[in-house]
Amino acid sequence: MRVLFALGLALCLSVSSASEAKIILRKSLTTEIPYTYAAGFPINITLDIYNLGTGSAYNLKTTDPWPQDYFDIDGETEAEFDEIKAGGHEQHNFTVTPKFDATPEKPLLYVRGFPAELIYSTDEEGEERTHAISTQMRDLLVRSNEDYIRITAKHNVEWSIFGLGTSAAVFGPLVAYVYVSRMGGSPPLKGKSE
Repeated sequence: MRVLFALGLALCLSVSSASEAKIILRKSLTTEIPYTYAAGFPINITLDIYNLGTGSAYNLKTTDPWPQDYFDIDGETEAEFDEIKAGGHEQHNFTVTPKFDATPEKPLLYVRGFPAELIYSTDEEGEERTHAISTQMRDLLVRSNEDYIRITAKHNVEWSIFGLGTSAAVFGPLVAYVYVSRMGGSPPLKGKSE
């Protein structure tokens, strides 16, 4: 939804009649479980660059600096593209893996969200340089590895025991009634005796 809003806004703001590049830089994070971050579990970063203008953008360079004290980085956090034509799209991907040791004083790692940056020029000579930033990344609360496993556990043993207990409570009396009925007898009725 945010992308559609940004695209619509960019189209509304392009009022110049000259051929000019209009760039949108979108930063997105994906994990195995959405919005759940933990030490030792990778986060895939995608930088999408859209040119919504009527002209080409040249000499594009993206940077997305992640703090190496808290993240192992797999891939390049910087990318360069020679040209993105009008209506074009480019993408850059890399992976970061949070690293920290949880302590009782610091059970979570808080990382304030930060945007990626893009520098490009609207002419081939590179004289008119423009600076852009991406959509804001949400703040990250990174859990310890043990805490993440505890929270995301499927609890298969507990669900199995619950299912067996529920089945016994529901079907136990039915099975007993059918068994007694097949034996030719009926359960003794409590009442007046003659």
